[in-house]
Amino acid sequence: MPTLGVGTLSRKTTAHRVIFVDLARALAVALMVQGHTLEALIDRSYQGRPLFNLWVFQRGLTSCLFLMLSGFAFSVATGRHWNNHTRLSRASISRLRRFAFFVVLGYSLHLPASRFADFPLVTDDRWRAFIAVDVLQVIGVSLILLQLLVLVTRTPRALGAAAFVACALLAVATPRAWAIDWTPRLPLWLASYISPAATGSSFPLIPWTAYVMLGAGLGQIYSHWGAARLTSFANGFLLGAGAAMVVAANVFGSLPVAPFGPSDFWSTSPNQFLLRAGLILMVLGLLAHLSRRLNHLPHVFTAMAQESLLVYYVHLCIVYGSVWNRGLQSAFGPTLSVGRAFLLVAALVSAMAILASAWNWFKHAQQRAARLLKTAILLGLTAVLLGL
Repeated sequence: MPTLGVGTLSRKTTAHRVIFVDLARALAVALMVQGHTLEALIDRSYQGRPLFNLWVFQRGLTSCLFLMLSGFAFSVATGRHWNNHTRLSRASISRLRRFAFFVVLGYSLHLPASRFADFPLVTDDRWRAFIAVDVLQVIGVSLILLQLLVLVTRTPRALGAAAFVACALLAVATPRAWAIDWTPRLPLWLASYISPAATGSSFPLIPWTAYVMLGAGLGQIYSHWGAARLTSFANGFLLGAGAAMVVAANVFGSLPVAPFGPSDFWSTSPNQFLLRAGLILMVLGLLAHLSRRLNHLPHVFTAMAQESLLVYYVHLCIVYGSVWNRGLQSAFGPTLSVGRAFLLVAALVSAMAILASAWNWFKHAQQRAARLLKTAILLGLTAVLLGL
């Protein structure tokens, strides 16, 4: 069975590949932390100002970047051991279990009560907030779908083609999918994965999985061809394709017809997907060029990239709080000036960088102790939920 050719890459090419991916991930993590912190704390009087609107648009791009990188990283990792993932092997089952854990973590961030015994007392609004789909759920489910596609397609080329087709279908299906009331047709939790109408889901699969699929398709091209020709890949498939998508978004958006149904540009329009995805590809193209000038990244960058899940979970608990703790949002509310808010952003990004670096070192230097610590934390949280 054909592979992606990752094993034949030179050491220099492999180094560039790791730098390129880690640099993009580290950037996404930093933007994610600042986005959530400012959203929770900055005074609402700034809303409507041009710079604030630009920041809101940039914040929307951060989630798209995360999703696209998830699909890209999936393809690169799959190519290293392709044959192990084309059947229900121990590796593929372990992978599916790990992706399902992402979904569980996503729901745990929105637990409606601190103990299972209190669940029957939860209000309907809290239940709806709990089953609303957030970014961890969409990443987990999207990666599960990609792994199932690997089992079906069985070749890297077929997987890449299927990912691009799925991306296009999801993008164009958004206007009609969001216009339908799915609650009479599906259970509420399942309807939450299709549109935000049921529970206010921030990241329903339609259209957000399209970004993961686009990343997976590009990751196949990169692993099979682009890693050995990084400049050509960056110019053609990132900068060139991204610019073309931005132009297409503006051209199609100016047409008097809506072939895929009535849509709002900033929520359901396929043209919005073209614009956001195109801008992200252009950013990734610039980072790919930058990576050719770097021989290595400082450990803090690679740690932030590799421990993005830990940073995501911990910083959300710090910023927004949880059923077990108060967050910065409760302490300050949206009342801070830009200067004070950015001081907290700098402090939180620094704290997350230290956490990521320390944990990344610890889990590699003390693997057994790290596994025991993770198990102890999970058992402790379970005991709290059970009221023990």
